[in-house]
Amino acid sequence: MPYNAQDIVLKCEDKSQQVEILEEFPPTEWLERLKVEYSGQHGGETLPAGCDLDRMASSILTINVEDSVNILQGFLKSQKDDYTIDRKMMARFSELIEGSEACGIKEGEWAYEVCRRAGLCHNWSPYAEVRTVTLPYDDVEEACESFRAYILGYFWVCVCTSINTFFAPRQPGISIPGSVVQLLLVPMGRGLAYVLPDWGFSFRGTRYTLNPGPWTTKEQLFATIIFTGASGIGNFTGLLVLRMPAFFNQRWASFGFNVMLALANQVYGLGMAGILRRLSVYPIEAVWPRVLPTLALNRTLVNSDSSHEKVNGWKMSRYRMFIWCAIVFVVYYWIPNQFFVGLRLFNWMTWISPNNFNLAVVTGSYGGMGFNPISSWDPNASGMLAMESPFFAQLQQYIMRVIAGIVIVIMYYRNAFWSAFMPINSNGAFDNTGKQYNITRVLNDEQRIDVDRYRDYGPPYYAIANLFVTGAFVGMAVNAWKRRSIYMGFVDGQTQMMRKYKEVPEWWYGCVSTFGFAVSVISLTAWPTETPWWSILGVTGIGAVLTIPWIIIESVANTGIHLNVIWQVLPGIWFPGQPLPQLIILMLGAAFEQMAGGFSADLKKAHYAGIPPRAVFRGHVSSVVVNCLIYCGILELLMLYANADNTLCQWNNRQYMVCSYAHAVWSSTILFGAFGTNNMFKLYPVLPWCFLIGALLGAAWIIGEIFLPRVRMYLMRRVAETYFRLFDKCVWIPLSSILVCLHPAIELSGALEWAGNNNLTYATLGIYIAWFFQFYLKRRYTAWWGKYAYLLFAGLSVGVAISGLIVTLVFSFGAGQGADMRWWGNDVPRAGIDYQLYNNNASLYSLPSQGFFGLRPDEYPLDW
Repeated sequence: MPYNAQDIVLKCEDKSQQVEILEEFPPTEWLERLKVEYSGQHGGETLPAGCDLDRMASSILTINVEDSVNILQGFLKSQKDDYTIDRKMMARFSELIEGSEACGIKEGEWAYEVCRRAGLCHNWSPYAEVRTVTLPYDDVEEACESFRAYILGYFWVCVCTSINTFFAPRQPGISIPGSVVQLLLVPMGRGLAYVLPDWGFSFRGTRYTLNPGPWTTKEQLFATIIFTGASGIGNFTGLLVLRMPAFFNQRWASFGFNVMLALANQVYGLGMAGILRRLSVYPIEAVWPRVLPTLALNRTLVNSDSSHEKVNGWKMSRYRMFIWCAIVFVVYYWIPNQFFVGLRLFNWMTWISPNNFNLAVVTGSYGGMGFNPISSWDPNASGMLAMESPFFAQLQQYIMRVIAGIVIVIMYYRNAFWSAFMPINSNGAFDNTGKQYNITRVLNDEQRIDVDRYRDYGPPYYAIANLFVTGAFVGMAVNAWKRRSIYMGFVDGQTQMMRKYKEVPEWWYGCVSTFGFAVSVISLTAWPTETPWWSILGVTGIGAVLTIPWIIIESVANTGIHLNVIWQVLPGIWFPGQPLPQLIILMLGAAFEQMAGGFSADLKKAHYAGIPPRAVFRGHVSSVVVNCLIYCGILELLMLYANADNTLCQWNNRQYMVCSYAHAVWSSTILFGAFGTNNMFKLYPVLPWCFLIGALLGAAWIIGEIFLPRVRMYLMRRVAETYFRLFDKCVWIPLSSILVCLHPAIELSGALEWAGNNNLTYATLGIYIAWFFQFYLKRRYTAWWGKYAYLLFAGLSVGVAISGLIVTLVFSFGAGQGADMRWWGNDVPRAGIDYQLYNNNASLYSLPSQGFFGLRPDEYPLDW
């Protein structure tokens, strides 16, 4: 007869009975009750796919009552400033540590509740989103770093890097997303498990074989880590800019140089990830929200659900939910992207009066600011990443994005920095007639500024949204060094399980960093890069300092500090008038924190899944090398293609290989490198002050966190009790309850999301979706949310990827090439001023009678 969770309650009427129970800890009744709470028909939490009920229960209930109370007390203290923690859960902890009488429940019920809560947090995770995708136990014998996992991982590195690299210049591009590869890994892994022979050998008691048995969850994730950690092309675009005839056309940049710089680009930041393990992998608050959907899909594809489980009235398995969602979005993708384009960027307000400039600027979805409460019906445009960041972080970012947008609008209509003569929201550079800045008019044959030509043409000008983002860089300092060794100080369940595996020695990471430094210096000195070797020291020092806060914030809230502006500004100061060093430093500097962050995320995946750290190190580093070789090989193929018709990276290319992102990188390099940061600061003298203001704001926040509680204590001692209580009730309590949930870097990162036509349209639908899934469903229908939410978005990702590939191949290369579905629903969104702003063909003011705006020729900055 099945147990009823409400009937299994220990009734300890006196202390002797309690002691007797604790001596037999945990009681059988407790284990059975916990199993019932996680199975059958329920509305609470649900177990991840493939989780064994018995092992789960015995892994959770391991801590006696006294120790459990101490754990809850310590948890309340250590996580009091945790921005992502469930505050209702923390309030419950505060009640439980006061005892059974304070909670109003019987002693036995209180003891079970205390031990269960402490066990869940300490032996598993205090975060419900982590518990939905991880196990509270680990199987050391489960196959992981196998021959077949390496083979499949390397195979997809080669495929993804080749396709993503070759078609990256195309608009729209063609790429293979990781979720699709995860889906294909399962039949391929199971196929190898079926056909490979069990050939192997034993060494020091360990069996090594081609076929260790059925394809496992750990093998699936290990292969996923290999290809996702290395199949992107990232800052490799700089090599394309360096070599293509349409850009710098540096023929000395041979295959050997490309490989060296690519390795420097990819490897150098990996060593930083080793240093950051104590800060971004082992702390329990370092959840890394963006890795959770990958873990959820990984477990669902390999493991099956309990057929008897029913959550909030639903019996559908996770796998079926994933498949159905993928099918739905395969079909739905065509509606807003092909059949009714007006639904994608739903600028319905501008349809009322398409030629109303003010309406287009404020509400427009293409070139306007996107102040529109219903701005999109396409989750691919806004909302696809709603499960990859905590709701609190997305809400703060959205609010600051709105505030920043209002400031930008005000500045635009006040014509700040001549902005009204340009579009309000563009990442382009303009000359003093409002046309796109033609950099070739001021460059000589060595791609450097020709002063005489510059005097004739003038400096570049920026749209106000782009200028706002450039000037609003946040200066901040984070005192994050709290730990002394790799595992020391971390006693949570996930870390305890990982202690069974050998950690990667510090000298391994040291070797990687040394290799990265060496190949960086060789790359700069052995070829005519015009970049001195000492600049690598600057990249290392500045990159290391900035990467620490960036990675920590990324690990908590899935948002980072925009650092690319640093690698634009600094080379422009070091090497004014020299665009080539600007490009090299931009590549190396931006890659430093990106590679450190990517590797840290992989280490966290392994931490959650019980994959040995040394296996992740070997897999990730080796796949990076493979990735670099494949990329450089494809780059040579692109060079052959470019030499064949001489239109690659030009707007008249017949296959739409226009290299739009490469053009953006090239323009940035020219503007900051050739024009120079000093001249930028003279053209826009407010920019240096913005950097200072950002730094002061960051310092003010830190000082406030330290001294404001002391001010409260001072008032408590010096002010009359009646007045202090009034201050506490009306000022301190409501203010502190708000401030405890805020994070200045997260907020300001939202303010930096403007420019490049990246307006509110791309965030409004997402904030609705995030609220519904991460706030409403998570609290009201916890079991449904835990079982299905991540898989729904995984299905969305796969469905969009499949349809996107079909649309691109059919309508760009296949029978539908050149086809245009002309009707009102596809024409109306692009029929007015909003779309003209998007194409840089509209502005608030017309040119003055003198024929230009901005500085007079005798005022042009000439500081090189």
